[in-house]
Amino acid sequence: MPDQDNSSRTVTVPTCDHGLVTVWEPDWCTGSETEHQPGGYRVDITHASPDYEFTVSTSRGTPVVLRACFEQRPFSERPPRHVPFMNVEMDGDWHPHSSDDLRRLSESLTAHADRLRELADRLDGLTNAFDATKGTTPGAANPKKKRGS
Repeated sequence: MPDQDNSSRTVTVPTCDHGLVTVWEPDWCTGSETEHQPGGYRVDITHASPDYEFTVSTSRGTPVVLRACFEQRPFSERPPRHVPFMNVEMDGDWHPHSSDDLRRLSESLTAHADRLRELADRLDGLTNAFDATKGTTPGAANPKKKRGS
């Protein structure tokens, strides 16, 4: 079942249940043994692309917040079955996504970005209030007055 890249590559994978299995390999597949799993079951044969990493810049470096790769499992009977999909890693687990799922994910991330901008505005207000008290907290403004009294 060729992909739009019209690859003519094939790979032969030794399996424990079907012997040697020759499958078409998409151009985006890394072809590594972890995907093709020699000696494993035919149903476990997987094609996967290199990871696309989504990072953010922080004061402590550039962590990966989301990772995604193209994937296809040519012999799987479980959804999404034989068609290519995008596998997205979030919170330490991988989640298969169709193109519609990716669009919904991007809408959710946009909503999260909007919320972060709202929180940034609130932080500006808190910072300005802090600056207005000349770097002191309201309880520290009067050193003679003890907390709770």
